[in-house]
Amino acid sequence: MLTALFTGLSIGLGSGVAPGPLTGLAISTTLRSGLGSGLRIAVAPLISDSVIIVLSLTLVSQLPDSVITILGIVGAVVIAVYGIEILWSAHKMSNTELDMGSQNPTKLKRFPVVVQGALVIFLNPAPWIFWITAGSTMLIAFWRESPVQAVIFLFAFYLALVGAKVAIVVTLAASRHRMNARTYRLILTGSGILLLITAVVLFITYVVS
Repeated sequence: MLTALFTGLSIGLGSGVAPGPLTGLAISTTLRSGLGSGLRIAVAPLISDSVIIVLSLTLVSQLPDSVITILGIVGAVVIAVYGIEILWSAHKMSNTELDMGSQNPTKLKRFPVVVQGALVIFLNPAPWIFWITAGSTMLIAFWRESPVQAVIFLFAFYLALVGAKVAIVVTLAASRHRMNARTYRLILTGSGILLLITAVVLFITYVVS
């Protein structure tokens, strides 16, 4: 159970704090429409990801175990790439105060807030790639050990993912559209390292099995 908890928290945290389309949308929406709208964007994965997970699991569960193992190895590589990208983002960021107001306005602002979040998630290949490779294979593996572990993994993943985005939005709203870049850089660095550790553990697990 600790493995499922650690895996879910580390991957969820990395996904939650990483610069990306949904994070950018949450930031720009908070700046434009306030905390309430930003929070609705932050929790969008709880709704939109359910469709992606069901479709991915439906596909992957039909595959033979040998292919699922290969997908798991590919998923470990995908997680490692995400970790490296986050570390690179942290490396490029200066330690001076970060003006989050420099974010470009979203082109989706003509749509309702909830629809904006859903479209950003559905049109972004990253969630699909993750759930078809690492996400689905981990869920299947945890489920085979114990359904409780699969539930713990999902709960921990979305607790960290949504929690991180909510924290960014709340901090942004409370600090008058500015965020300390040094703190954000440290969070990115720690998250990137956690993702790399998780990727190595998953890679070893799938190769040994």
